[in-house]
Amino acid sequence: MAARSTHVFFQNRTRTNVALELVQQDLDHGVWSIRPGDLVGFSDEWESESNGFLTGTEGTVSFIIPAAEFGTHTPQMKVVMHWDNPFVGSNSYSCSVEPAGDTEGNGFSVGFFGNKRMENDAEVTFVLLSGKCSINPDNGEIACTQAGGLSSPPDGGLYTGIWQLKEGAPWQARHGMTSTQYQQIFIQMLNTGFRLVHVSGYDINGIDRYAAIWEQREGPPFEARHGLSAAEYQQAFDQLISEGYKLVKVSGYQLNNSDHYAAIWEQVDSNPWQARHALTADQYQKVFDELLNQGFRLIHISGYAVGGQDFYAGIWEQIPGAEWQARHRLTADQYQQTFDQMLADGFGLRQVCGYKVGDVDFYAAIWDKPLDIPWQARHRLDSTKYQQTFNELLRQGFRLVDVSGYPER
Repeated sequence: MAARSTHVFFQNRTRTNVALELVQQDLDHGVWSIRPGDLVGFSDEWESESNGFLTGTEGTVSFIIPAAEFGTHTPQMKVVMHWDNPFVGSNSYSCSVEPAGDTEGNGFSVGFFGNKRMENDAEVTFVLLSGKCSINPDNGEIACTQAGGLSSPPDGGLYTGIWQLKEGAPWQARHGMTSTQYQQIFIQMLNTGFRLVHVSGYDINGIDRYAAIWEQREGPPFEARHGLSAAEYQQAFDQLISEGYKLVKVSGYQLNNSDHYAAIWEQVDSNPWQARHALTADQYQKVFDELLNQGFRLIHISGYAVGGQDFYAGIWEQIPGAEWQARHRLTADQYQQTFDQMLADGFGLRQVCGYKVGDVDFYAAIWDKPLDIPWQARHRLDSTKYQQTFNELLRQGFRLVDVSGYPER
């Protein structure tokens, strides 16, 4: 175990809608345990630790908004973040950004909050903002001297999540990624030994976004696809099934007023299983009842809307197991009431999918029992609150096991 470590969280809460590009990741002391991403949307994290006798860890990470995003030759923003956790002495942090923010809302501000004491395993959060703002390093409170200093919310999305307090392989999670960002991060994760275990696709103002979870572990061969039309998804499904792959995750979402899909397949031996997609609510209920009578249990569900109508995709497996319950097309109030009742009856939440139909939030979820490890669940969090919740639960040792994104409007 390293004598010193620093876990850095980064929040991009600016009003820009482009990815930040990594241009510097230097360590003066120590080694990387988690590297920063090459491209960052609304959040990232990294960690360094000491690797010698009586040594600490110190490093610097920088991001820019690339000039190409604006058709110029000069980067439109550069933010630099530095941390130092020495073997002897207090932890210290510093940061800077160019161009600096002003009271008209131009430029940027950056600050930090977190542990400045003599802690072996330190944590710090850097926050990048538009305009002229300041951040209280003790409690993270933000004050801006111009209207609109904070993006509200940064990406226009809402999120559900489930966290569990358990040991496991190293993991990474991202949200608010565009298709390009998701593909680039996917390749980066793959090259560092991380495998995709969960993906959620969703539409924000006509642009497809993705939230995903990766784990750094061995496993069976897997295939992942995103941005597939219904025809492309069916073609990929048929081809991969013929090669011995099993569908393990599927996420439906609207793009260009038609249904699209992101999915994960694994090449594994399996019990009998069934999958369906593009089912109306009535069709879904009919399939659900038929498969239930044949001994199949629902193991994954995706609710989504196309043209103002809700549709469903699901995966069922013919396996014995603990008692379980599933619900779909629950309003936010109905979902909360069902959640509370399930909790009182000893059920744990295994999966939840949020989706928007017209102006109404709906939820589809699966519960089973017993869920014998501590867990937490949240729904209808905007991206800022989601990131804050993510950071807080991470500090408590929880790991994200399920996430879904859906549009706020």
